[in-house]
Amino acid sequence: MNDFAGMEELMQDFLTEASDLLSDVDSKLMGLEKSPHDRDLLNVIFRGFHTIKGGAGFLNATELVTLCHLTENLFDKLRNGELVLTAELMDVIFSATGEVRQMFGALAQNRQPDAAPPHIIAALHAALKGETMAAAKVAQATAPQSALSAVPQSTDGLDWNLLYQTLVGGAAPATAQASPTAAAPTNTAPHSAEQQKINSLGRRTADIPGNKAPPAGRRENEAAKDNTIRVDTDRLDQVLNLSGEIGLTKNRLTHLRSDLMQGRSDAPTLRALDQSVSQLDMLVVSLQNAVMKTRMQPIGRLFNKYPRLARDLARQLGKDVELVLSGEETEIDKTMIEDLNDPLVHLIRNAVDHGVEEPAQRAAVGKPEKSLVHLGARQEGDHILITILDDGKGMRPEVIRNKAIEKGLISAETANSLDDEQCLGLIFLPGFSTKDEISSVSGRGVGMDVVKTNIQKLKGSISIKSESGKGSEFTISLPLTLAILPVLLLRLCNQSFAVPLSLVREILSVSQEELQMVSGKPTMVVRGEVLPVLSLAKLIGWEQTEIPEVGVLMQVGSSSFILSADGFAGHDDVVIKSLDTFRPKGVAGVTMSSEGEIVLILDIKELLGEVRGHSS
Repeated sequence: MNDFAGMEELMQDFLTEASDLLSDVDSKLMGLEKSPHDRDLLNVIFRGFHTIKGGAGFLNATELVTLCHLTENLFDKLRNGELVLTAELMDVIFSATGEVRQMFGALAQNRQPDAAPPHIIAALHAALKGETMAAAKVAQATAPQSALSAVPQSTDGLDWNLLYQTLVGGAAPATAQASPTAAAPTNTAPHSAEQQKINSLGRRTADIPGNKAPPAGRRENEAAKDNTIRVDTDRLDQVLNLSGEIGLTKNRLTHLRSDLMQGRSDAPTLRALDQSVSQLDMLVVSLQNAVMKTRMQPIGRLFNKYPRLARDLARQLGKDVELVLSGEETEIDKTMIEDLNDPLVHLIRNAVDHGVEEPAQRAAVGKPEKSLVHLGARQEGDHILITILDDGKGMRPEVIRNKAIEKGLISAETANSLDDEQCLGLIFLPGFSTKDEISSVSGRGVGMDVVKTNIQKLKGSISIKSESGKGSEFTISLPLTLAILPVLLLRLCNQSFAVPLSLVREILSVSQEELQMVSGKPTMVVRGEVLPVLSLAKLIGWEQTEIPEVGVLMQVGSSSFILSADGFAGHDDVVIKSLDTFRPKGVAGVTMSSEGEIVLILDIKELLGEVRGHSS
């Protein structure tokens, strides 16, 4: 039964505000542990908790009020100097705030939260009496756990010919087997034939043989995601103003269309039409940018969760670790923040568990006993870079190489051809681990394949640098937004394909005379650099019916190559439409060209991975 019938809107407002307040309290508690006598900080923490208690009281959440009241009493005694903040007392406080967050989960399901576990209540009462050590033992504070999202399972049996018959309505030149992966678009009501065409893609793909709907558990997880967003009113005002200007320009175009239909085609009328179309183009671009900004959120809202996670895990492992944040003001697409959480949690836990040493080990090699783990974000061009850097023992490429051979993940011959950077990348192989025993906490390498997969789902990449005895650095590169993608349009067998413009270095002409065969594979020399030439047709398994005339010099990570096609049709900024219930390997999504043609957006990194997998 719904315990909060008729109060859904109030409940949502409370949970939004209270969750932000609790995150702020946790963040300030980490600062308080460094400055235990900072009364101003204590007052801010006290007021935040008092506000949470007041909202819980309004909703008659009795057990939440009880827990908040006891914790608030602890803060009050700290403010008045009756208690001294210690690491043990902080354990008790964090066990209480963690339980408050659990109670928020019950409220989100429209039910009254159960009473806090007896051991937490007992720990709070003991702490209020000054029995701090006993309270800490009772609390049994542990580091928060965060399971990584499951990687969607592929379904075999889908071919490109069937894909084109389904989406475009025509047969492709030849077939190529591909494995679909689940995706979940949101279909909206069509407003035109073209809109209806692209919005029906997801519905059509459901009829492809071999396709499977997402499991029920996954649908529930997606439904549980936070679909709300806070937007600065100034940004909304900008959207409103641009919408008004577009409306005025539309009226002008309507008037000019009427003039043209009545036979007026003189120079002033055509000039006015050209100016109005240019004005509309500029306004639409500005509106797109303004709307994109409404989706952007400071990444600090995500980062602020992690200092406590690192602190709790370090306490559990007997280490002294401080997580240092930077670049919290960097903005990132709201849709990416939730999917970033699990990979970052995994990397931070690995840094604390396996990256940094215990205090005694650090002292023995002349390092400070306190370890530092840096989590930072910054914007570079149209990408966001997130770095996780520790000052621990680092990773040795030869150890990783030997472990991969020992586990049968790669052959000795392949391993010997890898450089140090490629050896470090072996930790992303499924099943890789440097640990001989299973730990209660993830070791470096355990589940890293899932981390990489989740990053790639966000159209990002992850790289590693490590120096033995100095530490390791993981760098995640993500696009600013997943909504609009600049692409280069290529033509192949009278079909259009799109590749991300961010990967394109330049466009070249390809002639058979310039091609040179090296080890049986075509190459071209570009300004002294010998580059492999990959046929787009062969990459997707189609038959090459024409001699390629255009080459696109592309760079994916540290690899450069030339992608050959029949021709190209310019570049565009497109809105990506994901396919319902499946995504063939090598296809990032679909879009529509200005001529109303369905265009597949290629995932070049995935296609290259398929080629390398077959060649090995």
